[in-house]
Amino acid sequence: MKGFLYGQSCYNLQENCIRLDEYVKSAKESGFDFLSITDPNMYASYKFYKLCKENNLKPVIGIEYKYIDEDLKESKVLLYAKTKEGLKNLFKIQTKINKEKSTELNDVLGYMGIAYVFVLDNSYLVRLFNIGDFNKLNNYLKDIKQVDSYIGYSFTNDLSKVRITTEFLDYLYDNDIKVIPVHNIRYLTEEDKIVYKALCDMNNQKVILDDEKDYSFLNEPEETEELDNLIKSIDEDLFSPASKTIPTFPNTKGYESSEYLKGLCHKGLQKRGKYDKAHVDRLNYELSVINKMGYADYFLIVWDFIRYSKQHDILVGPGRGSAAGSLAAYTLGITEVDPLEYDLLFERFLNPERVSMPDIDTDFPDDKRDEVIDYVKNLYGELHVCYITAFNTFQLKSSIRELSKCFNIEQSRCETIIDMVEDKGYQELLNEYRDSALYDFLYVSSRLEDLPKHISTHAAGIIISNDELTDVIPLSEGNNLYQSQYEYQDLEELGLLKMDFLGIRNLSMLKSMMDLVPGFDMAKLRNIPLNDKKVYNLFINADTLGVFQFESNGIRRVLRDIKPTTFNDLVAIIALFRPGPMESIPEYSARKKGKPFTYLHEDLKPILSSTYGIIVYQEQVMLIAQKIAGFSLSLADTMRKAISKKKADLMDKLKVAFINGAKNNGYTEKLAIEIYDLILKFANYGFNKSHAVVYSLLAYQMAYFKANYFYAFMINILNNTIGNTKTMASYIEYAKLRGIKVLPPDINYSASVFIYANNAIYMPFSSIYSIGYKQSNDIVAERNTNGVFKSYENFKKRCNPPTSIIEALIYSGAFDSFGMTKKNLINNKSLEDDIFFKHMNAYNDINDEFDFDTLAKMEYKYLSINLKYNIYHDIDNLRYQYKAIKLIDLRFNYNSKVISSFTKINIIKTKNQTQMAICDISDNTKELKAVIFPKVYEKYKNLLVTNKLLLINGSLKQENEEQSFIINDIAKID
Repeated sequence: MKGFLYGQSCYNLQENCIRLDEYVKSAKESGFDFLSITDPNMYASYKFYKLCKENNLKPVIGIEYKYIDEDLKESKVLLYAKTKEGLKNLFKIQTKINKEKSTELNDVLGYMGIAYVFVLDNSYLVRLFNIGDFNKLNNYLKDIKQVDSYIGYSFTNDLSKVRITTEFLDYLYDNDIKVIPVHNIRYLTEEDKIVYKALCDMNNQKVILDDEKDYSFLNEPEETEELDNLIKSIDEDLFSPASKTIPTFPNTKGYESSEYLKGLCHKGLQKRGKYDKAHVDRLNYELSVINKMGYADYFLIVWDFIRYSKQHDILVGPGRGSAAGSLAAYTLGITEVDPLEYDLLFERFLNPERVSMPDIDTDFPDDKRDEVIDYVKNLYGELHVCYITAFNTFQLKSSIRELSKCFNIEQSRCETIIDMVEDKGYQELLNEYRDSALYDFLYVSSRLEDLPKHISTHAAGIIISNDELTDVIPLSEGNNLYQSQYEYQDLEELGLLKMDFLGIRNLSMLKSMMDLVPGFDMAKLRNIPLNDKKVYNLFINADTLGVFQFESNGIRRVLRDIKPTTFNDLVAIIALFRPGPMESIPEYSARKKGKPFTYLHEDLKPILSSTYGIIVYQEQVMLIAQKIAGFSLSLADTMRKAISKKKADLMDKLKVAFINGAKNNGYTEKLAIEIYDLILKFANYGFNKSHAVVYSLLAYQMAYFKANYFYAFMINILNNTIGNTKTMASYIEYAKLRGIKVLPPDINYSASVFIYANNAIYMPFSSIYSIGYKQSNDIVAERNTNGVFKSYENFKKRCNPPTSIIEALIYSGAFDSFGMTKKNLINNKSLEDDIFFKHMNAYNDINDEFDFDTLAKMEYKYLSINLKYNIYHDIDNLRYQYKAIKLIDLRFNYNSKVISSFTKINIIKTKNQTQMAICDISDNTKELKAVIFPKVYEKYKNLLVTNKLLLINGSLKQENEEQSFIINDIAKID
């Protein structure tokens, strides 16, 4: 049989440049009967298997194993799966050697269904033969003959260039050792040789060198009887799907899963207080579909780990995606919205006419996600749960920059090449530079693009399997959990169940907010009113900085326009604020404000009234198809999906069915076509309402804390800015504008994070320049263990910090509560000065202090903001003196005096080449854009400095949604 053993692919990461599709295509065009893959991993084995089957090639699945021989040198053996049992054993071997970092030959020998091919290239066997140690050689051969073993020798196109001597091959034949030809393939064509070498050299960052080894794809592989026999002994069909796609939930207390689920759901519905006919009928219908499709265990598995989370004080998101359309999920506590209340459809989640796995994604706080996954691993077993592998690939810019080092190309030239490729594309450049020295570089970079480069981990996906995973897939060692060697698409095709455990920062923040409010538990969170006027005032005024989904400038403009007054408005805004649907925002806003509109038919009113006659949601499309054409909701979902995926043939059939159904329901053909065209127009843009509802609920919950417990909200926002000094400073100013007192670090109150005490927020030690989390935690640990610090001297003795840390604490204000000036503290910052403290009161002159500018400068150096020493400290008295008003109190089109500082000054030229300024001004109540036109600029340009209070006269203007203060006069303040 014709083909190659020892083939490898680009999934032998950064050591091979052969793409799977090109590899299989080349083999087919060359008339091969079989093809092999023997990467040192199994990342591509299933993909390769499928491609071979599709192209009528026999797939030979193997791995390359490098072991340390008795000379303490590296030798290689290729392991090939001959049967399904052999493939399972290959999975187990791969998992074992990945976990144990194995390099022992004995670790891989003795497995059933596997052929072992010992590669002679530079191997232990050759070395023994060459030195004539036949005792060791015979013993070694005797050992490997205990398994289904072969010796593999390399060959090239010219069969006279056999790398192993004829004498050694004769010796193997004489000892009844099966010998077969192998050829390690790492690139397909001679032209790709340079790509292979570049890959290897990019790892070591060295200049490309010539290499005489030939790893190319040869058109005439050597055929032998022993090779034929081996290939014929390998089964055609190796891969099998998981025997049971959904694991069995283990704790049903002796009940059938379906009965146990039914009991839980009905009990949950009663606890929700919604045990009426409509809800019971819907629940029973959903349960009948769930049981018929075999998904009872799936719901129980999700219910169980969510129950565990809630019992262990782990906040769970209110839901995600189409699962919120399931009443069963709501009764189990998997989701937190009643689908009947919001017209959410079960069929959008689980379509009984289209068999596909359910998909319940769950949100957890990002600092608690691993705890939930650990619970799942411990319940089902470590060989039944794993992370999912994903692959990072070579990208255009990064690969060109990396490759430039191999070709000694200057970085500046490299950036020019990137621009050229982005402008013209590789093919045009390759034609243009075919005879240029740049050609090789361009060719290599074009061949590298999109090759797999590194493995990574799927952001959320977890596999839970009824079978032991090593019976189905190969695994690698992961972080506290195994990791699949296959990507998600491969796992799905093999019938494995993926569940998404998403770690959400906003949930961590929300839980921290709850913990700061006495008595605010999860039950109270579930029951917060959705009509809180203070919350809607935040949304109406677009005061949504820090609020999930509503932070961006774009969506805040939409909030100002639409002015949401109900929860349904928030849901609609989330659905509309996307490319495409945005076109409907002005019309939605106008209709909400009273613009008249009509429906194509009054029967559409109950479906579209909540969105003012505009189709916003996918569920509305489905309900229209059900009402007008008499479609089942399952068929309506099929129609929606066909439209969104532009399946023309199916769309044509469904259009006919829609029109006929509408006519059968008494509607005219003209109206039916108009309604179908309306669906066609909006179905592409329609958003999953279930997802919009649950995300709006999470956004509302965060806004509820902002409106009602602002200090708790701000502490968590600030804690998420530690390390980003600019953002942190802006949020501190924001908190101060809202009336929250923010204080510098205090040695006896502050911690490693922002805390709330004494009706104020204290900055953390970790926010101080030059103080990290370790030093911060050390201070807090000492204080918690041995009590508060009684004095400056007491702190130094107990913590013994370096003087650089002491200086940072002094200037940030951490010792201010001890009543000493910063100058005295600085003069006595070393531990050797402690004798001074015995007579401190005699030396502590409260008038002996640095000047204000020095204190302000040093405070800013260490905190990146001025809290105590800022130019606004006496601004209220100055406003009274100069009869000025606050920026926050300005009214449009009135000349007003303000006392403010310039925080940013940008000098620009007009069309007439005169100078003017666009500035930012602040007075500690508001930041505002200011404009200084040329004549005023010329008059007052010498006063344009930042961080100095000035008396400014001007008027507030508004154009579109932009506010700006037009400055007329500027004066110094004495």
